[in-house]
Amino acid sequence: MGRKIHTPRRPGRIGRNDPCPCGSGTKFKKCCLNKVFEQPEQVRTTASRVPPKVFAKARQMIREREIQQREHLARYGHVRQQVTTPAFGKRMVTVKNKIFLEDWRFFSDFLRDYVPYVFGDDWCKAEMTRPEAERHPVTKWRTQGAIYMNAQPAQPDGSRVAPPSGAISAYMCFAYDLFVVDDNGELDDALIERLKIREQFQGARHELFAQATCLRAGFTVQHENEKDGSRRHAEFTATHKATGQMLSIEAKSRHRSGVLAVPGRRAEKPDLRFGALINDAVSKKPQHPFVIFIDTNMPFKWADRFYPVRGGEIQDGWMHALLERTKTTHNNLDPYCMIVFSNHPHHYAPDELDPQKHLFSVVSQDVQADLAALRSLHDAANLYGNIPYEFPDQEGKSPAVVPVFKRAHTIRYDFSVNGSEVKVTRNDEAIAATFLVTDKDRPQAPSALHEFLEDIGRSRVDAHMVCEAIERGQSVHAVMGNK
Repeated sequence: MGRKIHTPRRPGRIGRNDPCPCGSGTKFKKCCLNKVFEQPEQVRTTASRVPPKVFAKARQMIREREIQQREHLARYGHVRQQVTTPAFGKRMVTVKNKIFLEDWRFFSDFLRDYVPYVFGDDWCKAEMTRPEAERHPVTKWRTQGAIYMNAQPAQPDGSRVAPPSGAISAYMCFAYDLFVVDDNGELDDALIERLKIREQFQGARHELFAQATCLRAGFTVQHENEKDGSRRHAEFTATHKATGQMLSIEAKSRHRSGVLAVPGRRAEKPDLRFGALINDAVSKKPQHPFVIFIDTNMPFKWADRFYPVRGGEIQDGWMHALLERTKTTHNNLDPYCMIVFSNHPHHYAPDELDPQKHLFSVVSQDVQADLAALRSLHDAANLYGNIPYEFPDQEGKSPAVVPVFKRAHTIRYDFSVNGSEVKVTRNDEAIAATFLVTDKDRPQAPSALHEFLEDIGRSRVDAHMVCEAIERGQSVHAVMGNK
């Protein structure tokens, strides 16, 4: 008689004489074999009873969500999507632990109003009392951007769309960096106060850019204890979540006469000396590998000459000479781990199309930091200017040309300056109302035109912007009202 061959049971298979997996205590063949299993070698699970169409839909939703997350990461970096939902007929937006509720149609509308929320009503009111030449750069950008958009043809729904001007890009990029730091990190009160001060804004703005870049790159940010007077401090310490690499971060911006609230007359040819900025940063003797963010602050045509990079290599030129002098000054050693040079020349063309930005990062020859962490900083700095203009639940619903300063009103008013008079048309039909260019609008004494604009639904800020343009003798067209 031949030997009986025993076939090992496959892992996971339930035998007929095994205890039933339902826990009844009887054998499987006498309990659930015929109740649960259509195939004797497979345990039916709860998931297997779900209709195939539901499975297919769930898999499709998971794939779409994964694609969306990858696209968000590639375009905006390691920052979370906006936390938002329609509520009470309006739009609710959460920024970290704060909740905002207003009638915003797109995320760009929220960003437009977000800066006044952070800076406060008192600051905004005080700015409106200043002469135009003495106003804060952010206030100027908002005013210039609104005038630029008001000059665009109105769409059927009352909105205006156009490629962004330098002023609009400056304002929206600042607002989004402010949002990123507030929502994903810690918006330091001291930094907010510096941003609000006209003379300190430029340096504080560049520090905000450095923080937003680190957050986009997947770093956490910890501010230095500035109350510790025993030594000088870098701006903050950044820790790369993926590698654990800690970096000391310093931000330096080149001030220039006549630019960004700096007194004096703007030079036709900006100087290209940045060694003092590097040396001042290095003198802080940071605790961790040192990364310096330098804003070169030049018009596009000069930045294009300073950044003579071809194929990723530094060619002979101003930047090459700068780095060689820096190395010579510090015993032929690079006194930094990495320098991120950037140039965002929005403010040099406030009323024209936004100029191109420049970016170049330099890593020391004897680098003492994780290269992946440093590379992530460069890649994240290149994401500057990428702004999600839609809310997450609106993907694909906004027009092809991004709406800026969206208007919900549907009645068009045109204000045409003719000598000292301002004639008004409503939907291309003349109305009896007339105003004078010489009728000055003041915060404590609104002009007749200002009161008219508020009466048709414009905000106090918008009304004052239109009045200022009229007072300069400029006609303003396509101002949308609601009555």
